[in-house]
Amino acid sequence: MKKALLALIGLALSSSVVLADVPDPAQCSVTPSDALNGVIVCPNIPSALTESINTITVKNSSGAPIANASTVVLLTASNPACPAAVLTGTTNASGVVTITIAASGCADGVPSACVVKANGVTIRSFVNAKGPDYDGAGGNGLVNLSDLIAFANEFNGINVPGCPDYTNDNLTNLSDLIPFGAAFSTAKHCP
Repeated sequence: MKKALLALIGLALSSSVVLADVPDPAQCSVTPSDALNGVIVCPNIPSALTESINTITVKNSSGAPIANASTVVLLTASNPACPAAVLTGTTNASGVVTITIAASGCADGVPSACVVKANGVTIRSFVNAKGPDYDGAGGNGLVNLSDLIAFANEFNGINVPGCPDYTNDNLTNLSDLIPFGAAFSTAKHCP
């Protein structure tokens, strides 16, 4: 009886240790994408667009940070990553990793447009992955005049809000112009 009790205690302890490394999506965060209800992607040369830099915090079901969690950002074909983009990372002791989503194009209302995983567990699955490098048909790795035209058509109400609506509020307005302007004015591009 004593051996059975010790075995059960050992099993309980080992399962709690295993669960310590299992992310709980409700406890995790992806900032700023959680607030935007989607990710903003953008080529990262000469520098990353602030809104495309995501701080990912990975925690378990008890809210404890998970150190050394292997974290990956997966995009659909609608958002081709820049050739030198690093969409993976490992959390630090506080359970935090920063990943810059250097990519082009647009996925608007597409299931699993951007999936964030930690230790193999999906912690986020966004239906929106939008960026300034979108000319109405796709991205070419360069934010330029063709992208400005597509943005202006939505900003001026010629087209209904869609891909340039980075804040996903069904409006293309000043809050969307700020990241677009930052990307356009510095001619952000993929290497």
